[in-house]
Amino acid sequence: MAAEALAVLSLQIESCPEDPSRYRWVIRDQDCILRQCLYSLPDEQTALSQGEAALQEMAALWRDAQ
Repeated sequence: MAAEALAVLSLQIESCPEDPSRYRWVIRDQDCILRQCLYSLPDEQTALSQGEAALQEMAALWRDAQ
């Protein structure tokens, strides 16, 4: 499982519960899920790439809102 943090947001890459050979990403603020992948992805690298893009988008939205 990979994890990356930006400010208080964290990106986690997890195995898909329905199919452990596939992956999903989840963005959390501490224990609260803010955004997650709605479908499973074929490999951990794809999940990480898409999750990083989503994390950067959320960080930009957060920055612009302040």
